[in-house]
Amino acid sequence: MSTSEQRAEANRSNALRSTGPVSIDGKIIASRNATRHGLLSSRVLLEDEDPAEFHAMADDLSVSLRPVGAAEAALVERIAITIWRQRRLIGAERAAIALAQETIPTAKAVSDELGRGYGSEIKPEHLEPFEADRRTWCRTAMAEMEALDEIDLRSIEALAPTVYEQLLTDADGETPEKYLAGRTGALTGYIGELMLWCRTEMREAEARPKTLAIADHVRARAVMLPGGTLEILSRYQTTLDTQLFKALKALREAQEWRLMTLEAEPVGLTSHDAALAELA
Repeated sequence: MSTSEQRAEANRSNALRSTGPVSIDGKIIASRNATRHGLLSSRVLLEDEDPAEFHAMADDLSVSLRPVGAAEAALVERIAITIWRQRRLIGAERAAIALAQETIPTAKAVSDELGRGYGSEIKPEHLEPFEADRRTWCRTAMAEMEALDEIDLRSIEALAPTVYEQLLTDADGETPEKYLAGRTGALTGYIGELMLWCRTEMREAEARPKTLAIADHVRARAVMLPGGTLEILSRYQTTLDTQLFKALKALREAQEWRLMTLEAEPVGLTSHDAALAELA
């Protein structure tokens, strides 16, 4: 065999043993490409998830884990997917808590706490601080109505300006006389209904601090998910932890095997071998 044929054979042998880029930077770039275009990652992302965010995390893992070749890159991709799913699990837990803390579920829970059924249940608007101006208005209107000696339009206009202004607002462009003529009980009925409404509002104003305190307690309690939901999330977390451990272990074993294989194999002709070939 001639010298040129021996060199060609040595080059082919070295090419068969090549594992890709030999520098650290080159290996990292190659592993990023394998992860970025992996089949698994293209299927794991949901429609509202950002592929760029996933790829950035996968790139960071490639830098730290230093995979070489398609097999190790696939394992890094599996690790990235598992971590991504763990993040998604945290998002699901946060969403479940946020849902339980929304206004309507909170209002229903407060109603249950206070034993208030249909018709007297706590409504979403009851979970806001009572308006101070409204409370003042009701107190003023009640004082005016209680001070009336006679219930007639002239007395109300002169002695109960707050009530009279409300009457004009409710009449909505009609004269007070025409508006009251279409109501049951006329002026007396109107005053009675307005007094009842004001008293109800005043009771609500007094009860609101307790209602808000219970609502805060309900929201704080919602942080602790129901047993069934928590069990499902915990089982999934355990599954993901197991998958992550197995993938990391498989990557470590693959890298150890690669390193031992490279140490065991010859890397090509030495200078001594080349010198002998020249003499042949």
